[in-house]
Amino acid sequence: MKIAIQTVLLPGLDLAEKFANAARYGFDGVEVAIGPSFDLAENMPELEAASTSSGVPVAAICTHSMHDPLLPVEETRREKFKGLTEIMAMAETLGAAGVVSVPVRPPHAFPWFSDRLMMDLAVESFGVWSTSLPMGDAKLFLEPLNRFEATFLRRVDQAAELARRIDHPRVMSLADLFHMNIEESHMGSPLREAGGTLGHVHVADNNRYQPGAGCMDFATPLRALADVGYSGYLSLECWQPEGAIILGDPDVALPATISFLRGYGASS
Repeated sequence: MKIAIQTVLLPGLDLAEKFANAARYGFDGVEVAIGPSFDLAENMPELEAASTSSGVPVAAICTHSMHDPLLPVEETRREKFKGLTEIMAMAETLGAAGVVSVPVRPPHAFPWFSDRLMMDLAVESFGVWSTSLPMGDAKLFLEPLNRFEATFLRRVDQAAELARRIDHPRVMSLADLFHMNIEESHMGSPLREAGGTLGHVHVADNNRYQPGAGCMDFATPLRALADVGYSGYLSLECWQPEGAIILGDPDVALPATISFLRGYGASS
């Protein structure tokens, strides 16, 4: 298991400085968070240069709610899936492991749709989309969120079912330990059951600060990941109401976070 961190958590005035700090702290990759304030296409040259100069690869691209593709209006849904294809192509160019995608979240909703109907719609929509993807290494990572942030896809088993039913080599599931801490009845079993569908893992403590800054039991999920032979990234995604944040001085807290996770068996 490799340890990555999102760009928004790294100190630095520009991407070159952020990637250089990631290398200095000992991270194995950087996950690029995109959205209204950071357009991926506009920043491609700077990202490639920062990754090359630091020697730290781009671990993944993390999309924003503005990129969620499974929207109620069919025309808008087609546009969002087209945008997702473009992001996947840029991820491939950057050598990223994949693109993190939440299918849909509020305020978008499908009135009167049960979880089962939503799952069927997601299988159909992502399935049709995936057939248009060219050959490539970058994967799509389907991310479940907790009940306070999404109404569909809230557990790891649902993301794994969706990936299995889509049945495409470039579509995988994602597990986020913070969301799991809210939604799951066990922190290890869903990861073991997801098995080979699991392509990416987000990590934060129970309070959504960095691992080690709260009281979550990391031994159970990290042991489960080791048991299924997971070799992807553990990527820090830490948020508070004021936005992305690390508790304490990053120069101290981030190397300590790496040591904390590697103490449970995560290694570069």
